[in-house]
Amino acid sequence: MKDRELNQIKLALAVFAGAVLDRDGYCGCPKCGSRNLLHDGSSLDDSHLLCSDCWYGIGTSDPYVAIYLWNKEDRTAFQLEIQFE
Repeated sequence: MKDRELNQIKLALAVFAGAVLDRDGYCGCPKCGSRNLLHDGSSLDDSHLLCSDCWYGIGTSDPYVAIYLWNKEDRTAFQLEIQFE
C-alpha cells in the first residue's frame, strides 16, 4: 500500500473518531478529525472554535451557536481517493 493510500485511510479513521464528543463537549474537527482545537474561552464562553491542524474554524457572536454549528457538521461527507491495484 502506498503512502497516499495510508494517509487517506488515516484521514477516514480520524474523521469518524472525531464524531465522538471529547470531554469538553466538542466534536473533533469536521474536516480532518483532529482534536487539537483552539478556542477563545472555556466552557460555554467560546464564540469561535478553530482547528490548529487544518485551520478550519467556526465563529459567531453567540457562543452557544458556535458550539452547535461545530458539533452539527457532517463528518461523513469527505472524499477518499484510495487507488487499489
